[in-house]
Amino acid sequence: MNKNNPADRLRVIRKSKGWSLQDVERHSNGKWKAVVIGSYERADRAISLKKAILLMEFYQVPITELFPDSSPQVVARSLSLNLHKLSQDEGSTAQNLRKFTKSISDRRKDWNGQLLTIRANDLQFLALLLGIDESTTLDYLAEADLLNA
Repeated sequence: MNKNNPADRLRVIRKSKGWSLQDVERHSNGKWKAVVIGSYERADRAISLKKAILLMEFYQVPITELFPDSSPQVVARSLSLNLHKLSQDEGSTAQNLRKFTKSISDRRKDWNGQLLTIRANDLQFLALLLGIDESTTLDYLAEADLLNA
């Protein structure tokens, strides 16, 4: 078993809940059939992204747990936010982002006001604050042109 393989991860996640395949079917009121879940876990049957998301929601586990080595390590090298551009955005998401960046700046005693480097764990907290996943947070930052190259 390769615990980084999504099919094997499905089995690990199910077993971490202490459930058999029949338990999954019973707890889902038949929505998730034991035979289907078993075939996903053996990789005998491909699972679509949509179904993977729904299954992870049923398990109450983030979809990123299916891909533990591929969670946004993009930020491991860090990202720089353009605080000047952020200050010009009046949207509610930008307001939340300004509060967040001010908190980080204050904590780090980094008051240059132009750029702020955020780390991987900063991105995780930001995504949580915004109520979206890390990938969508990165997309938002890029689309709002808040990332410095």
